[in-house]
Amino acid sequence: MSYLLSFIKRLLKKSPQSKRTPPALTFSNVPGTPHSFGYKCQWLTVKTADTEAVAKALKLVDIQAANWATGIAGAYEGYYFVSPPVEGWTFVVNALMPDATDQLESGPLQTVTDLSVVFEEAYYFGTHRVVSYHAWARARHGRLTRAYGYLGERGETLFNHGELTAEETKHDLYFTEQEDDMQMLPDEEHVLLIAREWSLDPLELGKVQKVGVGLVGIKE
Repeated sequence: MSYLLSFIKRLLKKSPQSKRTPPALTFSNVPGTPHSFGYKCQWLTVKTADTEAVAKALKLVDIQAANWATGIAGAYEGYYFVSPPVEGWTFVVNALMPDATDQLESGPLQTVTDLSVVFEEAYYFGTHRVVSYHAWARARHGRLTRAYGYLGERGETLFNHGELTAEETKHDLYFTEQEDDMQMLPDEEHVLLIAREWSLDPLELGKVQKVGVGLVGIKE
């Protein structure tokens, strides 16, 4: 189990059974406009308008239709919400998905790399201010090209893979582990900034008026 998920479950004092399965929720298939999200959350963005193909690539089970309102609510309870497309992008939101503290074979870095094989490019973003967890990753054509992750509770850079991208350089996002008065550490606003530069800002989705229905599911 990932460090972030384990921490959140302990914080909420969930039972062992609830650690494995999200609570039973009712999802609406009535089309609705996008809902914003971003803080204390994790999500993937995929360059495709094919919602069903993304759900299939993730190997989700117990799939059902869900609009934005109920899908995002479910995402904060551990469901994978695969959104209807917005400007050619599909979001996969799950606040409790395995985070970047997991090993490469089971965490989001491998997931985003696998998705980029099918959809050419895919991105991962995660942030949770309680434990100061902040991460982002980009993969193209089956290759992880950039990934950065930091866990403030442990004061640890989880990984710093690949060269700084033009977008990171543009905003002077140079992070070091040197402890001094000039030390710059990542925060949730940096994650959202990179999300906006690489794909779309999830905080701005509430301004979009296009209605649609997505899918929710779980992983076995």
